[in-house]
Amino acid sequence: MYRKTFSILTRNLIGFGNKTKHTCERIIQCLSLSMIIVALGLFISLLFFPGAKVKWANGHANSSNLFHAQNLTHLCCTDVSDKPWEYIVIHHSATNKGNAARFDYYHREKRKWEHGLAYHFVIGNGSFSGDGEIEVGNRWKKQIHGAHTANVACNRVAIGICLVGDFENADVPTENQIESLVRLIQYLSRKYNIASSNILQHKQVHQKCTACPGKNFPFAEIKTRLLQIASKRNNLIQEL
Repeated sequence: MYRKTFSILTRNLIGFGNKTKHTCERIIQCLSLSMIIVALGLFISLLFFPGAKVKWANGHANSSNLFHAQNLTHLCCTDVSDKPWEYIVIHHSATNKGNAARFDYYHREKRKWEHGLAYHFVIGNGSFSGDGEIEVGNRWKKQIHGAHTANVACNRVAIGICLVGDFENADVPTENQIESLVRLIQYLSRKYNIASSNILQHKQVHQKCTACPGKNFPFAEIKTRLLQIASKRNNLIQEL
């Protein structure tokens, strides 16, 4: 009798186990099939709607833009002792595209300037360098005077910063360029104790007439942002 009972229980347990096994297998198969269908749908959408791919890629690139996180202390370190800089002069390249290397080649090979790139810093617009990427010139690393204005005396005491773009015509600086410019000016002006009144546009330098950095350059906005940063910093110091 016991043997018969044990045999029945064993058959029932095995049957239950088989059913459970089959149920789990069906669940796994359904999940696998669902994942395959989703992957196939994404592949088809990217294949037949490439615009969606570009849109996603652009959005992803913007969300992961790391140029605002550039370490300015490391970026602005020099190979020699710092000079006592007194001014910061802002320029545009007057070209739609470019970067520090291309401008350096032009200034060195075409203008025949011994030290190449006329500026100390170049801020890219996404053409041949990142949108908002700050590039450091050899003149800054070696603390050599600039060649960015026609006023030789100014060049010896003024830091030259150039934004890639033609802001006299249809172009305007990108938001990333503005953010990087504000960060860079704020850092340099604090480090070298440069007064707000000594932060200039190229056209404000006493020299031959120029429109640089162009009528579309938002200089008032730049100065306002700098004043806001300075105000917040002063308030924080007072609170401490």
